[in-house]
Amino acid sequence: MSFGTNLQFLRDKAGMTQEGLAEALQVSRQSVSKWESDTSFPEMEKLLVLCKIFSVDLDTLIRGDVQEHYQTDAAGYDRFMNWFSNCVALGVGLIILSVSGGLALYGFAGFPENWAGAVLISGIAVAVAILVVAGMRYDRFEKEYPVLQDFYPKEQRERFLNRYPFLIALPIAGFFLAVVWLILLGETAELIGERAEAKLIAVFLFIVAVGVAVLVWAGLRRSKYNIEGWNKEHDPSPEATALRKKENWICGAIMIAATVIYLMVGFGSMAASGEYGDSWGWRWGWIVYPIAGVICALASHLLKKGEE
Repeated sequence: MSFGTNLQFLRDKAGMTQEGLAEALQVSRQSVSKWESDTSFPEMEKLLVLCKIFSVDLDTLIRGDVQEHYQTDAAGYDRFMNWFSNCVALGVGLIILSVSGGLALYGFAGFPENWAGAVLISGIAVAVAILVVAGMRYDRFEKEYPVLQDFYPKEQRERFLNRYPFLIALPIAGFFLAVVWLILLGETAELIGERAEAKLIAVFLFIVAVGVAVLVWAGLRRSKYNIEGWNKEHDPSPEATALRKKENWICGAIMIAATVIYLMVGFGSMAASGEYGDSWGWRWGWIVYPIAGVICALASHLLKKGEE
């Protein structure tokens, strides 16, 4: 394909008009029209800007077939990111679900307290294993493919973005409803006894686990369509690499600290109360994870702003 045909395809795919592209390049609309009709050719400076705007290499833009290149996922990115989002959502949800499962065994099935604790530890162990495997495979994939071409059709991206608000709104609505029913039934369950309280909190945490898993899954699925963000995040320059290492170290330390706090609060409350059913630490300690996530995101944002 000619340069002009490639440029028109990229512009149409990005949903830009000739006027919009001309404004971004600080040239006239007539210049863009002449480029697309192959009656003139931009200077090197404009070519480099075009490569940055459309996330394409110079050789493909000038001499290649960008349409063929964009329609294929040579790296298997979509398949991998679907697998990764499923694993991370499952792992995060399973951490909370293991607490719910332990309480459910104690409250609904009448199992001893030590069984509930065993389910809790086992669930967390499986969740951590899933997250470790997913993280290691992600690390290998991003090192192998630091730069990608945007192959997603506009229709596919739009289809998901139309569903995305529902994937966010429904879990949030579920959280609020779960809190309302927890407050309404809390006093009654307390009067009935420990196992009734365990039942109520088990159901509450089950709803929270499902909602958190859906939110994580939806967020990761949305981010996979941001190929420009992927390329920027995996910028191979030394400065960007150093910044990413610093972010990973800080966020890793924050999440490890959150896990330590969660375990200390959980086991500490058990030791203080002497009974698993009254252990408020396991009931509410999980909140350190979303707080840690917010702190991690804030730290990452501040690091990037500092570099800028």
